[in-house]
Amino acid sequence: MSSHPRAPAVTVHSVTARVVTVGATMLCVSAFAVTASGCALSAGSGDSAGAARDSLYETLDSTQDLLGGSWDNQDDPTSRGCVIPLWTDGESFPALRVGPDPARADVAVATVSAFWSDLGLELTTTDVGEVVELQGESDLGEVLILRISAEAMTLQGESECRPAA
Repeated sequence: MSSHPRAPAVTVHSVTARVVTVGATMLCVSAFAVTASGCALSAGSGDSAGAARDSLYETLDSTQDLLGGSWDNQDDPTSRGCVIPLWTDGESFPALRVGPDPARADVAVATVSAFWSDLGLELTTTDVGEVVELQGESDLGEVLILRISAEAMTLQGESECRPAA
């Protein structure tokens, strides 16, 4: 007879239950970490940084056409550094357009709101003194801003952050 204590019996059922429990716990912790970090595991538009810039410029061109008048294009062709989810270096492009005084600010805001809403942008309107600011943001992080006062209109924006070339 042996004086060693006998090891507890391990069944296939108990091992399977432990593996499933550990796996479920890891899945819950992983899901919580992604949610808590605020980073979406989105692939973005799939566009290059240059294509994202061109898309921004086209949207601002169309917005200018809706508003009418003569606009001064002051877009900066220099990219800005940004960080894509999971800490990947990226780049985005800024844009700035300065326009004329609006015939009717309320009509201009309503017109641009409808256009940007049709593009799927999430809109926020804010009154800042005598200036009305309409901001639109896409799910991909592209930002468009229209500011209107009695004296002038400005359009500015920033393309979505895409991997650096």
